[in-house]
Amino acid sequence: MSAQAVRSSWIVLLAGLAALVVGIGLSLGGSESCGATAMRAGSKCITYGDGIARTVEAADVEGSPAAPLTLGLGGLLAAAGVWLVFFTDRSARPATGVGDRIELARRHGWRFLDVDRELLADWADNPDFGADQPAYAVLRGSYGELEFVVFDFRRPGSGQAGTAWIVYLPYPSRTFVEWATTQQPLYRRPLHKVGVRADAIVDIGREQHRSTEPDAVLRQVRALAEIVQRFEAQAAASS
Repeated sequence: MSAQAVRSSWIVLLAGLAALVVGIGLSLGGSESCGATAMRAGSKCITYGDGIARTVEAADVEGSPAAPLTLGLGGLLAAAGVWLVFFTDRSARPATGVGDRIELARRHGWRFLDVDRELLADWADNPDFGADQPAYAVLRGSYGELEFVVFDFRRPGSGQAGTAWIVYLPYPSRTFVEWATTQQPLYRRPLHKVGVRADAIVDIGREQHRSTEPDAVLRQVRALAEIVQRFEAQAAASS
């Protein structure tokens, strides 16, 4: 979600809260009214028959007719604002493009390629990637001392597009596969579908990842790198 969209969400929320406050004020500050055949005298309603006062009644307090409408409108706006601010996905639709990855490559001196036909050659046994499939919008860089790559792909058969994140180990280790497959935390958010092999760990998204926030691209990279770093720390402690 862009900065302008975020500001608009907050405006909707604040407008809803303001309308609720106005509606409550109208409800509490209602006016006193008398019946059609009565006249108001102070806080009393006096009913006249033949010119002589017959009955003295307390005046009814009526809220402003605009109060219910204002309260209803304020409630709808406030609810919409809460949803937009706190629950909507900050990622943008695929039409946004890959400017976030290009910006990261420029900012950190990383590499960006429109198409890489060799990247998935070592992942041909993964059914999500398939054999001889190119990778698109490829961002290569390093997080700490770990190399990573982010790319888009199309699933064999269906052609459905997705995004994948790979973090490579400093040195291949068969022990990593055994260790990682027993770690339940591998599947916590923001990760989607995690796969491991001796030299790398990958997270495969259900759809293409797009965002107007460049750093959002690195959330999965950080999560995968943390797993590798945890393994490296435990391996060093036990050796």
